[in-house]
Amino acid sequence: MNDGLAKSVQSFTLNDKNESPRRHFGKSSNLVLMRMAVDMKKEVMGDQPIPIVNRRPEFWTVYPWQRQILRHDQQDSLRFPAHDLLWALIDLYFIHVHPFFPILHRPTFIRAVSDHLHVRDHGLGKVVLCVCAIGSRFSQDPRNHPESITSENSLGWPWYQQVSQVEAIDIELPTLYKLQHCCVCLSAIYLKGTSMFHSTWEVIGLGIRFAQEMGVHRKQKGQPMTVQNELWRRTFWVLLGLDVLVSIDFGRPRATTDDDFDLELPIDCDDEYWENDDPARAFIQPPDTPSASSFFVCYAKLLEIAGLAHRMLFSARKLHIGKKVIAFGPNWDYKVVTELNSALNQWMSCIPDHLKWDPNREDGLFHRQSCILYCFYHWTQIQIHKQFIPRSNEPSMLKFPSLAICTHASRSVIRVLEVIERLNFEVLPNFTVSTSHQLSPD
Repeated sequence: MNDGLAKSVQSFTLNDKNESPRRHFGKSSNLVLMRMAVDMKKEVMGDQPIPIVNRRPEFWTVYPWQRQILRHDQQDSLRFPAHDLLWALIDLYFIHVHPFFPILHRPTFIRAVSDHLHVRDHGLGKVVLCVCAIGSRFSQDPRNHPESITSENSLGWPWYQQVSQVEAIDIELPTLYKLQHCCVCLSAIYLKGTSMFHSTWEVIGLGIRFAQEMGVHRKQKGQPMTVQNELWRRTFWVLLGLDVLVSIDFGRPRATTDDDFDLELPIDCDDEYWENDDPARAFIQPPDTPSASSFFVCYAKLLEIAGLAHRMLFSARKLHIGKKVIAFGPNWDYKVVTELNSALNQWMSCIPDHLKWDPNREDGLFHRQSCILYCFYHWTQIQIHKQFIPRSNEPSMLKFPSLAICTHASRSVIRVLEVIERLNFEVLPNFTVSTSHQLSPD
């Protein structure tokens, strides 16, 4: 797949027709893959019209209420949901979101809100508002809409609009709350499900810079295992995963790469076992109790492979020292794809039993986590092989059957999605690829 194809997406775009300048979508973007699929279909069908569903304006329009982000100097105090709604939204967040994005520590968070700390501490208060905004997606309570607005797209906006956006210059050191709410994690999770999804790439980049400023990206030798330290680690790994997904989705550079950090993975231990009166027993998962945290550890490892594929196969230019190209010798792509395939096989062999794929498994959290993991496993296969799909009547670019691999992976994802539909499992927008099913030509 060459740069010319990336440029051809100008007539097959996510941008508004009247938008200038246009946003850039690079070679790894699924927009480019879709453009290639349409071109290949034209080669087979000739000039026969190819029906493409127009994008639905309700998911692309920036609504008036979305332009009403309150600045810090406009807020005398934060306005929280009524007591009953507040706790209902917190429960919904921890049921539907926390098992997949473990940004918070539930026992600590619940104690802090019960003690009304969020009223006195604006940092925690904004985390609570983001939690409520995201939880609103799973609620039918009309109080989650802005006044006089009934659109489902507005759910949670009364809470999210109070979260001040990051200023360009900030004299204060970043805090854990700041990293959790306004820099990226919770904000990006909420925004990905709105028509402002394109802003997540910038927000994630800011979050990673804040984390690096605090040294969160480095291994903390000699640091004790505490709730606070583990939350920093969790938050950074959520940032890394979001960075990989959004950068691949948009075909743009990541804010950081594997060479820039050596932080250990989050501990594979569920929230309820972090604290114990006996310090020697804290952060220890009972051996006979499968961990819900295993999902995120597996997910983070998988996205490391996807991120490596993005860097090695879709970089804008080859690595140079002076005028000499290094590390990109003959058969470089073949060697990279071979290693990535090997890494995927190794990842698959290490999935714990309670997350292994079984379409007939009884519904429950582990089954739903397994659905997401296997969707992303097959998605990663596609990211590795998609640019090596040969055009019609052309030989394979590599010794791998890339077209067959991508076709099989796509069908496997469909089979998993059929199970998800049967379970009535509402998948977070962050686990969907926005450019794969909402495209239209200008």
